[in-house]
Amino acid sequence: MAKNEKRKWKSNKKKNKNKVIPFKAKATKKVPLKKKLSDIYNLIDLETTCSGRCECCKVAMPQMNYCEFLQVLNEIWDKEDNQGKIDIIKTSIEYFFRHDFEKWGKDSLVKPCMLLAEDGKCRYYESRPLSCRMYGLWPEDDYNARVDKFEKAYEGLLTRDELPLNTQCQHVKRVNPEVELTTEVIEGLFQKLDILDAKMQRFSASQITNKENYRTFHDWFLLTFFGENWLTAMTDFILKADIDAMRDQIKQIKLVVDEKFAAGVPDLHLE
Repeated sequence: MAKNEKRKWKSNKKKNKNKVIPFKAKATKKVPLKKKLSDIYNLIDLETTCSGRCECCKVAMPQMNYCEFLQVLNEIWDKEDNQGKIDIIKTSIEYFFRHDFEKWGKDSLVKPCMLLAEDGKCRYYESRPLSCRMYGLWPEDDYNARVDKFEKAYEGLLTRDELPLNTQCQHVKRVNPEVELTTEVIEGLFQKLDILDAKMQRFSASQITNKENYRTFHDWFLLTFFGENWLTAMTDFILKADIDAMRDQIKQIKLVVDEKFAAGVPDLHLE
């Protein structure tokens, strides 16, 4: 090596030795919400022999954690056309108003799931919430205790046999009952969903303890679409209005929805 080249090589080596190499943080792959939920659902094998009669779905909209609602909502906004979204808005409004048994009778209790297709099957079956997955699988004592509470609440108004879903579906059986579904196991799954909700930093610890992160789909939807102030105003109206006034209000709101969103419903994709 020539002397000049050797000096140049040593000089570059010294410069590189003193050069500070910037630290590059390792990129972390974002885990999709659907994957996080699936991991929770699959902690226990909940596969069943469900025959698809949808007896539960034809009676009530499911309750779900906020994280579960977000997943279903995002899928709706990906899959439904504009009219499908408008129909969901209007059905949610009607279900919200049909709340008081003294005013609406059994119509306040029977609210078929709006996510069923025309053939009676769930359009979002893979993302159905844990409450749907558990129907037919609760320990009988636990399920009967729930029905006992409803029976007491509607004492003198409905008999036990008249209560919707007063028994679990007898056509649902677990394929793999290796792990027993005790109360503690089931509560553990719901606690995992609560933890996921807490990580979204939308709810305080006390709100989660009080299950404010657990509502029916239509309540979640209206809260997201119209906001807390609108829901509060409508709740005040519902408490004071008679059934005729509520029916008229439902009709008027539906007309406004049809007109306002005919050209397109706003994007509701949420993280």
